[in-house]
Amino acid sequence: MRIFIVLFLVFISLTVSSQTVLSLDNCIQIAQGQSVEAKQAKNNYLIASYDYKLYRKSLLPSLTLSGSLPAFNRTISTITLPDGTEAFVSQSVGNYSGTFSLSQAIPFTGGQLFVSTGLQRLDIYQDGTTTSYLANLVNVGINQSIIAYNPYKWKKKIEPLQYQQSERDYIEKLQDAALLAINHYFELLTYQVSLELTIQNKINNDTLLQIAKERFALGKITEDELLEVEVNDLTLSLQIEELQNDWSEKQAALADFLGYPTHEEFTLLMPFKLAIEQIDQAKAEEEAKRNGVAEVDYRRRLLVAQSELAQAKADRGFSVDLYASFGLSQSDALFKNAYKSPLDQEQITLSFTIPILDWGVAKHKRKRAEVTLNNATLSIEQEQMDFYRNLRNTIRQYNLQLPQLKLMERRGELSNKRFEMSRERYMMGKINFLDYSVAQNEKDNAQLDYIVALQKSWAKYYEIRKYTLYDFLHGRKIEVEL
Repeated sequence: MRIFIVLFLVFISLTVSSQTVLSLDNCIQIAQGQSVEAKQAKNNYLIASYDYKLYRKSLLPSLTLSGSLPAFNRTISTITLPDGTEAFVSQSVGNYSGTFSLSQAIPFTGGQLFVSTGLQRLDIYQDGTTTSYLANLVNVGINQSIIAYNPYKWKKKIEPLQYQQSERDYIEKLQDAALLAINHYFELLTYQVSLELTIQNKINNDTLLQIAKERFALGKITEDELLEVEVNDLTLSLQIEELQNDWSEKQAALADFLGYPTHEEFTLLMPFKLAIEQIDQAKAEEEAKRNGVAEVDYRRRLLVAQSELAQAKADRGFSVDLYASFGLSQSDALFKNAYKSPLDQEQITLSFTIPILDWGVAKHKRKRAEVTLNNATLSIEQEQMDFYRNLRNTIRQYNLQLPQLKLMERRGELSNKRFEMSRERYMMGKINFLDYSVAQNEKDNAQLDYIVALQKSWAKYYEIRKYTLYDFLHGRKIEVEL
């Protein structure tokens, strides 16, 4: 009787007095908000969003102020005298300058527009101070490659896809966090249920052991059968100790994963069956094409390969560059006069480079880029076939799992009923202990098998969510929530 009371108290303490009652939905929600995996995924998404913002900002005009206040230089240098001879002269010069520059990239041509204005003051310290000013009122120009690779054109196509991929990748990583949560949850739940079943079996076995001892004393059973009950009683005690140790390890693993203190204890609730018994394959494939990370990744990688080919074709050694500027400037010893009657200045340069002999370097670069593009296309086509084949297999496994759960539920009901009948018949002396043990094991295995099947159905459902980034329970696309 004392053992019975102790085991009953242990059972109550494990199932009732735990600090945190946790459902699978709550576990997934916490994992997607607090786990290290979820936090890292969020940080990666934020980094990608900042990268995209930087790209967008790089297309805007930039205004800079540059100058020197002052630049003093005292040297002995060679100068040419009026009579044509040269002499070493000590010079002391102070230079003060400031320039405002406004530049703007031209995305559709790959060139650069610029506007600047500035002022320079020159002080010569020799036999008194001589001061002069040079005012660049305005200088407008363009720097444009006529035949060249245009990185802006390709970035305009690639960068939005890169950002879109990072957004979807973040949602996908949250589904990974959910899958890890499901794994931790069901591992702990399996040990929790196994421990509860074993404790209950020990309680039942203690009762049967007392009955077996009384029957042996009356000569109704053999000593071999009594020993069988006693051995089973000791085996159950050892199993309880092992299960308690494993249960504690799984408790700590779940607590660490969810960001709780390691000593936190959970009482897990039995998850419900998913409301969706069948997922339509065509619908899932449609959502995967519309929302999935893979589709965006395929398009981005193909564009990157096409960009590399365009760059290889443009990088043939032959180039034509245009530089043109127009400005107004004036100089004078007086500051106010430096802004009067400015003189115009123009500069136009059309430079070119023509390779005479490059030993086929440009040709090989182009050929290499063509092969790389072809290889990327083949890889993407193969990955697409693998992706949708895996998606279809996962949907098939999910659709088969839920009908099996119904069968397992019925199996559990029948196993429980058979066990209760076997226990009553054993206590009445109509069956031996071996038949009773078989019914007990069938009852326990049926419940544990049901948990395994339930875990598989939840895991497959979240794998489908990961492929499609679509919530089939609520019929909506999964959005980013920060």
